[in-house]
Amino acid sequence: MRPIKLWRLFAPLLLLISFGCDGPPLERTQARSKLSLQGSFLTESPDEIQFPVKVLFAIDCSLSMGDEINGQLAGSDPYFLRIEAVRDFINEYNSNENTSFEIMLWNNDVFSRTRTADGQGGFTKDPAEINRVLDGAYNDTLTDYLGTLDTVYADIERDIRNTADEENLVRTKYVVVFLSDGMSNVQGGRQDDRDIWNGVSDIAAMVEDKGVGGFNFHSFLLLGMFPPTDQGQQALGLAEATLEGMAERGNGQYRRFENAESIDFINIVDMRLAVEYKVKYLLAYNYNVRPGVELVYLDSDGDGLPDEEEWARGTDPDVADSDADGLGDFFEIKMSSPGHELDPLAPDSPCDLMPDGNYPDTDDDGLNDCEEYVKGTNRRIVDTDRDGIPDGIEFLVGTNPLEVQYTTDADFDGAQDWLEVQQHTNVTSNDPKIRERYCYRYDILDQGLVPIEQGSSMPSYVRQYDFTISNIDIMDTEGYVAGDVTYRNPGDNHIRFFIAQVPEDNPEAPPIFRMADILVNMDDEGRTVVLTPNEFELMP
Repeated sequence: MRPIKLWRLFAPLLLLISFGCDGPPLERTQARSKLSLQGSFLTESPDEIQFPVKVLFAIDCSLSMGDEINGQLAGSDPYFLRIEAVRDFINEYNSNENTSFEIMLWNNDVFSRTRTADGQGGFTKDPAEINRVLDGAYNDTLTDYLGTLDTVYADIERDIRNTADEENLVRTKYVVVFLSDGMSNVQGGRQDDRDIWNGVSDIAAMVEDKGVGGFNFHSFLLLGMFPPTDQGQQALGLAEATLEGMAERGNGQYRRFENAESIDFINIVDMRLAVEYKVKYLLAYNYNVRPGVELVYLDSDGDGLPDEEEWARGTDPDVADSDADGLGDFFEIKMSSPGHELDPLAPDSPCDLMPDGNYPDTDDDGLNDCEEYVKGTNRRIVDTDRDGIPDGIEFLVGTNPLEVQYTTDADFDGAQDWLEVQQHTNVTSNDPKIRERYCYRYDILDQGLVPIEQGSSMPSYVRQYDFTISNIDIMDTEGYVAGDVTYRNPGDNHIRFFIAQVPEDNPEAPPIFRMADILVNMDDEGRTVVLTPNEFELMP
């Protein structure tokens, strides 16, 4: 075990580790209890496919793969076992909703490939379309590497261009599986390796320029057409050099299959986006305790507006949206401006009520979809500005969910806003004594990498962290009962613990969030809530 390195949790910032909150206790002036969270969590598994993975199979169907000679089938794969290996791979992964496939059969040109709904070559999950191409495979003519690479480029570029959710590209991975049984061979002879390698480099550069999260170009050589003669071994060396260079330029791997019976892409083609995830930011937040300038304040409905202010304004301290118009009370007050007043007591929302009478929160970040529309944040992304702090938390605490908080210090007290948000102190108060009294204390221990079983030869690890978060205030909320339904018991406090993670090889990607929901009561004085990794659920 070793203490966590500070830079790992909020690069380039530092994560609080038992400092910044220690000081002489101040006199307690209001009724509140203290609570601690304790437990462990694991970083994201690279084997759980939670992002779009698109696999393109470019399979050589030239005549050398199989032909009838003197009444006998001959060639490196006359029984099309490579086609069945593709089918097996797709059957293995097609049940995952985030995977799709393109099959491209080629020889002297690309003669068959899967089609999208518009009839263009592209990726699909439709078994009928997949089987249409696989069942129609045949061997004929020559071996055109360059023409096939041009088609691969065009189909991937078109797929990227037609991606409806551009934000999702940074979580998308393209994988090309290129299988051949020999050197390129077209009219005029062998194609130049430099042209072939440049073709792969062009695909990789295009994918990177488009902001795609991952790209691998894997090349495979099926043996069987290289006799043990000097000429045969020379040809083998040339074919291997070509395919190895393609994999190298496509951030992929090169492998040989000794015979058609040994072709198996499962457990070889890596469907993972990254080898390891790292923690970008973590945050515990009690929605019922509002950090103030001198004290903390009770917020029974957790809408951001303290109970005392709700009473003064005439809004309902038990209901986050008093006028039920889709905009919370605090949201309407904070978003009001001269000439554009929003009234928390009069329905004035620009959004249409959903059929069930609710306003959804698609990404579960604390701002419902109507509020995200008004604020300009993305209703499908927990953290629009990708700084690791959920949009709803930023809105409540007064930071900007559309601007990263790496260096901002709104109150000029020497504590940057991201740290004050984490500590649950007021970003507008520059009194260090207030921070000493109320700030949450985080103790995090990096337990290192833990191996996980994932059923293949590729090693996989997750990182385990143990944590203690102490000095969490809980207050005596009002209970709320409507009809026969009890929504909140007196003294209940709602705490959420967020963990924002990013792939190590793409740290600027939108964070993947896990969150633990915790309900505690004012009577739980001195209680320590223990959380296990299973209690951190993946957020949308």
